Amino acid sequence: MNRVPHRDLIPAIGLFIFGSYALWEAREMSVFGAIFPQLAGGGLVLGALTLALRAVVLAPVTTPAKGTLLRPILMLASLFGWSVLLPVLGFIPTSLIGAGLCMLIAQQTKVPPKTLALQFVGLVGLVLLMAMIFGQLLNVPLP
Repeated sequence: MNRVPHRDLIPAIGLFIFGSYALWEAREMSVFGAIFPQLAGGGLVLGALTLALRAVVLAPVTTPAKGTLLRPILMLASLFGWSVLLPVLGFIPTSLIGAGLCMLIAQQTKVPPKTLALQFVGLVGLVLLMAMIFGQLLNVPLP
């Protein structure tokens, strides 16, 4: 039987390599400093193994994507803009602008203004919470 490898197999290999590298580099770090690389690396390796098993064992039928590339390109552009503006504007304003743009880009249907306002309030709270956790609790210097 001549079977073509599933399209998820190559990303699974890439995730496994990146996760293994993160775990390898975490060996040289302090116990507290290695927590995030170990967690992220372990998650990547576990996700890679799951993706590879799904691709090899289940081999689901893949269908071509439908729709335009406009939304993913706009999302990538907003993430690129976030990374460029981060050192210039600082963490909180850049994150509010970037996350707000991503939220608007991801909207697929028209949302009532009250719902949109509540989502933005939640977004502001989330960004401020992340700034507090990283800046105050974990002592990570934020731009």
